[in-house]
Amino acid sequence: MSELNNEDIKALQKYVSKDFLRDDDTSLIPNNDFERMEEFKKYLIGKLTEMLDNNFNLLVNTLYRIDISESKMAELFGSKNKDNIPEKLANLIIEREIQKIQFRRQYREGKL
Repeated sequence: MSELNNEDIKALQKYVSKDFLRDDDTSLIPNNDFERMEEFKKYLIGKLTEMLDNNFNLLVNTLYRIDISESKMAELFGSKNKDNIPEKLANLIIEREIQKIQFRRQYREGKL
């Protein structure tokens, strides 16, 4: 994962919050104001753990909306070690959202 500046971390939080919107326009992962990626990742892992335990179908639908690779999800959910699923999911979400941020930046700069 490349080094992110404060602006990128804020954008990442905003996009994750937006991708976890429910039908009532509230987010399952509210846009908090974390300064460091480690803090945000820890928070995200906690929320993903809750969703795994309480609302698996919504979690899977959200992962599709974020555009997490179906093969990566199948590999993760099919693994024998279930304890680290929330952390690995957080990594996949962060990785995908960073790709989107970089893509948007390149588009704005006319590099695409």
